[in-house]
Amino acid sequence: MRIIIFGPQGAGKGTQAGKLVEETGAAHIATGDLVREEIKKGSELGEKIQEYNDKGELVPDEIIIEMTKPHLDKHDGWILDGFPRNQAQAKALDEALEEIDEKVDRVIALEASDEDLVKRLSGRRQSEATGKTYHIEHDPPPEDSDEDAGPFVQRDDDTEEAIRKRLETYHEETEPLKDYYEEQGILVTVDASQGIDEVTKEVMKAVGEDK
Repeated sequence: MRIIIFGPQGAGKGTQAGKLVEETGAAHIATGDLVREEIKKGSELGEKIQEYNDKGELVPDEIIIEMTKPHLDKHDGWILDGFPRNQAQAKALDEALEEIDEKVDRVIALEASDEDLVKRLSGRRQSEATGKTYHIEHDPPPEDSDEDAGPFVQRDDDTEEAIRKRLETYHEETEPLKDYYEEQGILVTVDASQGIDEVTKEVMKAVGEDK
């Protein structure tokens, strides 16, 4: 199947995409990873992307599509994570898929309240020693310095103010995708405030992989 998974930051997109990959054998196409890969390779596309990054500008949709399209064509099944982020990108993606005679089979929208997401994300702490991320409530940093010496710090983008700003952008730009894909009859919404296993069960059911 060809699946899009989206939701606000902290809803567990990466976790659920990984579980889908394990269960279905589909390729995980994360546009953020592709961007970093192109920049690291120093490709012509990577240099273009870096120019926009250096100027603090958003990378144009056509460049993201150009970067992503070969990966969509290469794999029979895929889970697309991180794109599209708005309706203009969704339409551009549909056009690109039509050119390679493919279409999206299912779109999974993970949902959780802003308060829940703020609590999840603002509780994260990262070890400066190992780079590992912990959560002060669900997965607290170890007290034994031999295991991880720390210090354990809150990243600038995990402050409540920064999180709420990203959520505002999500509600304005990305959330309307639910209406776009609902009209196509391929949208399934999943309550991401549940435990990971419960969310996974609903996601698998949505793509017909429940046991």
